Amino acid sequence: MNSILLAAQRAYAETDFYKLLYKNSPVDLNDIPFINHAHYHQAQGVLDCITDRSEVSGAFAAYHRNVRKFPFTVVESDTEQKHRHRRFIYSLEQIGVRLDSPKKFLLLADDSRGPFAGELATCLAWEHHQASITYIHGSKEQLSEDIRSYDPDYILNVSGLPSDLDRFKANYEIITIHHVDYLIPEVDQLLLACDEIGVFAFRKKTSDSFSYDRENLSIEINPASQLPAITTINFGISPFIRYCPAQNIINFDV
Repeated sequence: MNSILLAAQRAYAETDFYKLLYKNSPVDLNDIPFINHAHYHQAQGVLDCITDRSEVSGAFAAYHRNVRKFPFTVVESDTEQKHRHRRFIYSLEQIGVRLDSPKKFLLLADDSRGPFAGELATCLAWEHHQASITYIHGSKEQLSEDIRSYDPDYILNVSGLPSDLDRFKANYEIITIHHVDYLIPEVDQLLLACDEIGVFAFRKKTSDSFSYDRENLSIEINPASQLPAITTINFGISPFIRYCPAQNIINFDV
């Protein structure tokens, strides 16, 4: 049976939100609507959107501190945390980051993106890599000194300032972590993220379509809006079924 349909049937059976949304258990893909954050305003709270409150192990930080279109805190079980970790590491590997030996990563963030950058640093630490965060507050000279003093193998830019880093490309490999709410920048080595599930797609070159871990997610293109729609096919407690996190058309390898 289709993985999206199986996920939708389970979400209907185990969450109040999808019961309200679907009315009946879906029997084919035509019964499963494409949705976005606005549909979740029908729910009474986060407990309507999860399968089992006893399995909640934590909450996932938004890309921007206290700025999130999704109306509730995104909570996770161990399963969601493992899947989020896997998506991030898989994306790095697929754009050519060599993780077979310990590497030094420097994450560039600002105050609003600090918690999200911290989640990425934790994932890297689990893989036995060094990961530090520097906050962009001062001058370009101060940023240059921070980067030179740490001397990383890779820079992960979570700051939203890709153009300011062009002068470092000759000496450091730069990977941009970009939120889907904003127009996609014309930079290579780009990972896409959203507030609901974290990093979920990647491209190595600007000419490439975005790809993703097909064992972890299913991504379709909504035929009405042409926006990408994510299904967490192996969700733990927090299903997202045909969920459109983006407002901009994105070229996906689907």
